[in-house]
Amino acid sequence: MYSLIMLTKDDLNQIKQIVEPIGRDVLTLKNDFSALKNDVSTLKKDTSQIRTDVKVLISYFDSEYVELRKRVEKIEEHLDLNSKN
Repeated sequence: MYSLIMLTKDDLNQIKQIVEPIGRDVLTLKNDFSALKNDVSTLKKDTSQIRTDVKVLISYFDSEYVELRKRVEKIEEHLDLNSKN
């Protein structure tokens, strides 16, 4: 049932002409993917830093608001103002 097929030199050259461009395309895709992975890694680091910065800013302004609110309440109390009408 097995049939032995012999490839000629011309057959091998035709196969090579098909396979070589595919190999180059795969190599190009691999390089592009590697660059993309580096970009994603950079974006993750930047996003993490931005989150940290935002948390610090929110914490700062939140504490500033609390302090300011306390001062306003003391002033209102001292002047006998009812701020909750």
